[in-house]
Amino acid sequence: MTSYKKFQFVKKFYENDPSIFISELWLAKINIATGKFTEANFNLMLLDKVIKAEEEENAKKKEEKADKSEKPAKKGKKKEKPAKFPKRVRFDFEITKADLCLKKKEYKEAIILLEGSLQYAKKQKDKARVHFILGQLYEQEGQRTAASDHYGKVLKYNVKYEMAFNARIKRAFLGNTPSLRKDLMKMLKDAKNAEYKDQIYYALAEIDIQNNNIVEAKDYLTKSTFYSTTNVRQKGMSYEKLGDLSYKERDYVQAQKYYKECAAVIKDDYPNAEGIRNKALKLADLVEAVETANYQDSIQKVAKMPESEREDFVKYVIKKTKEDEEKRKKLEAERLRELQQNQTVATDNGNGSKWYFTNTKARTEGFEEFKKIWGTRENEDDWRRSEKIVMAINIKVNENGDTLVSDVEEKKDTLTVENLMSKLPLTDSAMAASIELSLQSHYDAGVIYKDQLFEVPMAVTEFNIVLDRQTKSNVDLLSAFQLYRINEKTNEPKASEYKDYIMNHFPNSDYANFLRDPDFFIKKKEMDALSEKEYLSILDRYNRKLYYPVIAKADIVIENERNNIYRSKYLLLKAMCIGEISDNKEEMVPVLNRLIAEYPQTPEAARGQELLKILKDGFSKNEAIDFNKKSLYNYNDKVKQWVIVFVGKDETSSAAKTKISDFNREFYSRDKLKISSKIYTDEESLVLIQEFDTDLKAKDYVRVFQNTRKHLFELQKAKILVITQENMRILFETKKLQEYEDFYMEHY
Repeated sequence: MTSYKKFQFVKKFYENDPSIFISELWLAKINIATGKFTEANFNLMLLDKVIKAEEEENAKKKEEKADKSEKPAKKGKKKEKPAKFPKRVRFDFEITKADLCLKKKEYKEAIILLEGSLQYAKKQKDKARVHFILGQLYEQEGQRTAASDHYGKVLKYNVKYEMAFNARIKRAFLGNTPSLRKDLMKMLKDAKNAEYKDQIYYALAEIDIQNNNIVEAKDYLTKSTFYSTTNVRQKGMSYEKLGDLSYKERDYVQAQKYYKECAAVIKDDYPNAEGIRNKALKLADLVEAVETANYQDSIQKVAKMPESEREDFVKYVIKKTKEDEEKRKKLEAERLRELQQNQTVATDNGNGSKWYFTNTKARTEGFEEFKKIWGTRENEDDWRRSEKIVMAINIKVNENGDTLVSDVEEKKDTLTVENLMSKLPLTDSAMAASIELSLQSHYDAGVIYKDQLFEVPMAVTEFNIVLDRQTKSNVDLLSAFQLYRINEKTNEPKASEYKDYIMNHFPNSDYANFLRDPDFFIKKKEMDALSEKEYLSILDRYNRKLYYPVIAKADIVIENERNNIYRSKYLLLKAMCIGEISDNKEEMVPVLNRLIAEYPQTPEAARGQELLKILKDGFSKNEAIDFNKKSLYNYNDKVKQWVIVFVGKDETSSAAKTKISDFNREFYSRDKLKISSKIYTDEESLVLIQEFDTDLKAKDYVRVFQNTRKHLFELQKAKILVITQENMRILFETKKLQEYEDFYMEHY
């Protein structure tokens, strides 16, 4: 550290020069800035001793001078006087001591030192700054009167308008007088405060919150976010406050959206930045579940209308949507003009100025030209990288190799009766799928309300919606069991009602068995372990070509042990054994059909369908197939995990890297993730994101990636997988992506 060594050099070789004290002071400042508080304290203590010694010496001289009886001292050889502490840096010394206390969070000591420093302050800006800091400290300590007093003293000095504005708004807020709102409204109308409207609206919202006028407070906070064009911290504060108000009202869906907006604009040094981001992520699954349930419920209602009413309703929705969109566009245009006017008022120094930045006309024309080229952009670093593709342009090359750019493609109007009708579940199968998705979403929302937010009444509402539909679904049993557990200790009659429901409608389920025997799941775990051991033993016999004993054991399990977790595997194993011992492969068909019928959408059923296809196509080669064949890929959760995103031929890898880089910068800036691109096939490339300490962190990244459109756009829908370095090597060598996807579904 060059400057540090130079100050030490001055201390060592200029003992009788006042610069040694200035060097000591700067050494203290450097130590404070680098977090070496003990060393800084030592530097300041040395200077304190020097100052104290000088004060004692001056006091002694005054006493001697007052003693008139004392004889004059004899003249002798003149001694070299030691250097004295420069008076001009005394103020700097006092505020440096206060700064050390602030860094150590010793706020009361800092207040005492800052109060004392005022007697050494000569410049108006120094006095104003100290008073402002004292106002902040007293406000933090809860001493509102003292804080208001110091903010008021700031206004006595000729300071920058920004400091004067903040002091005025702070004093107005702390004053808590009936005229407070009136004062803020007056400030709002003052053209000089145009660029500070976000802060004024925030202060008005705080007043309304204190008076419990939450609706008005939310309106002011919304305006604050709109007017925060450059003050990113204020925008974050307003979004956070909106989120807190919605959270307090238990409107968790709206709260998540506000927290998400806050997380998108704040920087890492924002207070509780990590906590806000975690809240947004924690509530994201709830928002998805609630909005999915609401959407499916809505389209079901429309689908059940008579055909004539349905079409009229869809036309009304289209008309209303277009009207609302027009109103929104007009409002945005008005707000944009207002923002431009505010910026003009805040910075304009006269229309006749030749300098671009103070020439209103030139700046307005430049702003409009910028918007035409780049669109509306956030004031941030690397702004050009956020959205490279603004519009779709047809680019063709003619026979001569010249590049031709055709007209911009017109965006198709998707808001038509035909398009909206196509989204409605008008067939029995579509309606069934919509109902199943709706009920699953209601159940998921209920689980989140109960287990994460501890909102039991809200969870009960969601579970009851599932049961009240009286539609057979996969979550009926789960919802009934959740309601049984909720009422088990607090409302026995209600719990008994749900118990009877489970016993009557799902008598053979694991939950019914649990209600009969509370130790059922413990016993089941033991039985499953025993079943696994037996299955592995039978599988070993199959591998040793002992097919008849395998068929005998399979028959016992298939007919007598319907709850055996390996029953589907026994069915498949039996079919394979028949194929091995019989020349007539058609004997496999009844067993395979039973497997597919009883265990649809399982890996065993998928394999059964493959075998049926082989038999149908005429391939009857007697070939041994190992259904537990070891995968090419190995699962290892002890090593670092990577994430790969497959880029289709419609997008370049460089464009994908840019989007992912912007996404990482906003949502994973602390993780310092590395991004690289690789060619997978002639038509497909991938982007590699590395690296994650655990598979849980990698899977969380995948979840956020798939639920975030900002920066990613259509890339959000791309295939994204977690992978280890070793499995990545195997994938590139074999190009067996489908096999890795199967492996991924099983292990991740």
